[in-house]
Amino acid sequence: MINGRSASAINFTATGGFTISGTLSPTAGSVGANLTLTGPVNAIATVTGSSTFAFAGLPPGSYVLTPSRSNTTFSPPNESVSISSGNVTGVSFSATTTENIIFFDSFSQPTLSSDWTVISRHGEYAQNETECNIPQQVTAGSGLTITTAAQAWTCGDFNIDGSTRHNPSIWPYITGDIQWTNKSFTYGTVEVRAKFPSQGTGLWPAIWMLGSNCQVTNIYTADLGFSTCPLIGNKGYVEADMVECFGSGWCQFHVANPLFAIGNGCDADYLVDTDWHTFDTVWTPTSIKQYMDGVLETTCTQSMNNPMFLIIQTQTGGSGGTPNNTDLPAQLMVDYVKVIQP
Repeated sequence: MINGRSASAINFTATGGFTISGTLSPTAGSVGANLTLTGPVNAIATVTGSSTFAFAGLPPGSYVLTPSRSNTTFSPPNESVSISSGNVTGVSFSATTTENIIFFDSFSQPTLSSDWTVISRHGEYAQNETECNIPQQVTAGSGLTITTAAQAWTCGDFNIDGSTRHNPSIWPYITGDIQWTNKSFTYGTVEVRAKFPSQGTGLWPAIWMLGSNCQVTNIYTADLGFSTCPLIGNKGYVEADMVECFGSGWCQFHVANPLFAIGNGCDADYLVDTDWHTFDTVWTPTSIKQYMDGVLETTCTQSMNNPMFLIIQTQTGGSGGTPNNTDLPAQLMVDYVKVIQP
């Protein structure tokens, strides 16, 4: 309390505000690891697709960093770090995993690898979609971003020989769509860390798998029943929607095959907000299980042995509902994709 006098030279000493940062490598074996910090401050961070970590706002003192992850060992097993009067950088760990990783991409380069094809055509006509998929809406370099905007564009689609299938027309939305070029797999775990747009956008974002007999045709047209790609419900058609968000279901898991056509499949809704989440789809000869952030959301007891390939996209209109233009542009973001087989 000050009574009738001036006060001067009031000083404060900062006791925090420092950072410990570093990397884990290789990225494919490190993502998903928990990094535990103990000392004057205790904290846990999860390693993402950048394979870097940072603990900020730390006071001076002695700390220990310990990485952990199932099926993985780290060298060194832990690291002691001392903060005195500045940030500590360059702390590193090497990961050795027993996982059989058959695919990994953290989209760290500005150009997608040849594993991916960027789709350039209209969406599926049978679903009355209203978007043009154009390469400009797909960006990478620090994860993958697909941006959907309310912008008129002209597009159609094609036959496999490159000839016109549906004549180009003007459509009200532009968005992005990528798929595996020629990779496919049967059974395994697909892990994706992603951030979805809000339900208020009225968009139709999805990360899903389709039978490899549709892999070539899907580059040119989304039409089913074309060339080697069967119609839904017909022999040889398989689809697994790991995370599909539209309408009142934000989001859903769905399986379609000859026994379970659209609307009669192994469906389950689960809440997905606009934060980052990790989705794991575990596909075995007898079932497909869907997890979000390590929590089992649903189990589909289905025998599916057709090889499938990955698709990441955002659609608009038709079966997905009408977009809310006031909330556009909006983004679907993916930190990394990993596929593991036993």
